[in-house]
Amino acid sequence: MRTRKFRLARTALMAWVIVPAMLVGVGNRNDAVQAQRLEPVFVSITIDGGERQQRTAQTTVGAALHDAGIVVGPKDVVTPGITERIRDGARITVVRVKEAIESETLPVAYGLLRTFSKSLPPGIVRQTRAGVRGEKTVHYRVRYEDGVCASRKPIASIMTKRPVSRMVAIGSRGHYTSRGEFTIRRTLRMAASAYDPGPRSCGKYATGRTACGLRAGYGVVAVDPRVIRLGSKLYIEGYGYAVAGDRGRAIKGPRIDLGYNTYREAMRFGRRAVTVHVLEE
Repeated sequence: MRTRKFRLARTALMAWVIVPAMLVGVGNRNDAVQAQRLEPVFVSITIDGGERQQRTAQTTVGAALHDAGIVVGPKDVVTPGITERIRDGARITVVRVKEAIESETLPVAYGLLRTFSKSLPPGIVRQTRAGVRGEKTVHYRVRYEDGVCASRKPIASIMTKRPVSRMVAIGSRGHYTSRGEFTIRRTLRMAASAYDPGPRSCGKYATGRTACGLRAGYGVVAVDPRVIRLGSKLYIEGYGYAVAGDRGRAIKGPRIDLGYNTYREAMRFGRRAVTVHVLEE
């Protein structure tokens, strides 16, 4: 009985001696691994307009920044990426990014409307209404990088004050085939002749129709399509409103042939220089 107790005591004593020894060996191995993993490196961090050297034992860019007490915002740009591994002498750059919605009020230019008036002498221009500039508010999405505007993109535009067009009356003689206000796209000085729908002006095969299918006569003129596009709306001083609805073999360059309803009217017009206003459509 005494021998059995002695054996149990000896076994317990050996356990107390062996287990600590094993623990000491494991601890030594962990310390070696930890020492190898935590070997410090020096990195250069550029942020907020300055640069600093940081000694760190971390293995990734993000952990190194955290170790340095640097908080990276959700839109900030980090180079190299925060998950990249670092090595001694690495250079890390953090660009602070901020986005904002900004607004700006801009002027809107007023247009110019012209009317022709028989109550004014030919060529006299008189303002009948002053123009007033309008305003619009433009909203932008602005991106700042380290406090400097990197991009500015318009996302919406709202007219807050509509412009009022300036209106002038131009003295002119001649017939008016329509009424109202108009704007002029361009003005040409052209050599003009006249024609009527009959055979004396258009030949024995005249049908009374133009190349565009319009009925020939007053208000329909022939042009060179290279100068004035067919279908253009015109105002011809001394003649009136017209449409460029025909072309002729002899109408080349800055020439125009004005339609009249009768041969006598066409002959009375003869040949002369006219001012042609090409209107906005």
